[in-house]
Amino acid sequence: MTNLTQTRKAPAHLALVEDINTEKSRTGYPVETIGVFSGAGSPGRTTIAINLASELAMLGRKVLLIDLDTLAPAVSITLGLVETPAGLSSVLRLVEQNRLSKAEFERLTVAIDLGRNEMLFMPGLTSASRWPEITEARFSAMLTEISQYVDCVVLDLPQPTFSTSQLIHPAVSDNRDALLVGVLARLAKLVSVSGCDSVSAKRYVDAIGFLEGTGFSGTHFTVVNRFRKSTLGPDAEFELGESYEKLLKLRIDCLIADDPESLDRAMRNGLPLALLKRSSPARQAIASLAKQLALGSGKRQRRG
Repeated sequence: MTNLTQTRKAPAHLALVEDINTEKSRTGYPVETIGVFSGAGSPGRTTIAINLASELAMLGRKVLLIDLDTLAPAVSITLGLVETPAGLSSVLRLVEQNRLSKAEFERLTVAIDLGRNEMLFMPGLTSASRWPEITEARFSAMLTEISQYVDCVVLDLPQPTFSTSQLIHPAVSDNRDALLVGVLARLAKLVSVSGCDSVSAKRYVDAIGFLEGTGFSGTHFTVVNRFRKSTLGPDAEFELGESYEKLLKLRIDCLIADDPESLDRAMRNGLPLALLKRSSPARQAIASLAKQLALGSGKRQRRG
C-alpha cells in the first residue's frame, strides 16, 4: 500500500478542475468507497472490480458495485445482464429531487446472489454521450444518500482520456476527466491495475502520472494482473517488484495469476470467480486483496 504524495507541479490538464481540489473535496465520502483504476487498454480492471466487490460482500460487508465508466461501461456485459435498470442516471436524478426511497434504490440496483451473501450492482450510463450528467458534486450527494443502505461502495472507474499533447494543451475532452479527478481526490482507498506485459506497464506509468496530479492522498494498492513468469523469466516476481520500486516508487501489493480458463468460464456464466472455482489462483489473489482492504492493514508509504 502506498500513499501517493504529490512531489511536483500538477500536469496542466488538472487546471480544468482546480475547483474540485478544495479542502472540502478532500474530506472523503460518507461511506467507505474503493476505486478500481487503470490506464488505457484492457488490463482487467472491470473483472477485478466485480470480483473484489463480491469478495468484500462475502466477508460480510453490504457492498454496492457502481459502474462509473463514462467511456465504455462493461460491468453489465461481464455479469451477463441483458436488461438492467438505468441505475446511475435515475438514482442521481431522484437524489437531486429528494425522492430516493429504499424501494426506489432497490428497484434501480441489481442484487447478485453470492450464496450466503449478496452484493448490489448499480448499472452505469446507458449511453456514453450522457457523461455530462455525472458531476462529482451530484455523485457525492448520491453517496451520502445511499450510505443508509450500504456500508461499502466499489467503483469501476473510467480510464483517463488525456493524451500526451493534452498534458500541454489542457482541453481534456470537454472536461470528461473532471469526474474522475474529483472522485480520485476524495477516495480513501484506490486499487490501480496494470497488466504484466511491457505495453500495459507503459500505460500504467502514464496513468500513475495522471493520478499523482489529482490530489489523491489515500491508501494505494498496486495490482499487477495476468501475471505469468513466461513474460519475464524464472525470477519474474522479483524483477517485476524491483522495476516498480525503481521506476514508480510503488510496492506491488497483489499479483493476480493469469488464469484464462477460470476467467473465461466466469465470463460465460456471468458470475464472480468465487462461485465457480474458489481454488482459482486469480480468485485467491483477489480474495487476499479484499481482506487487505477490509482490514486496512499496513501504513501509507511516501513516494520518493
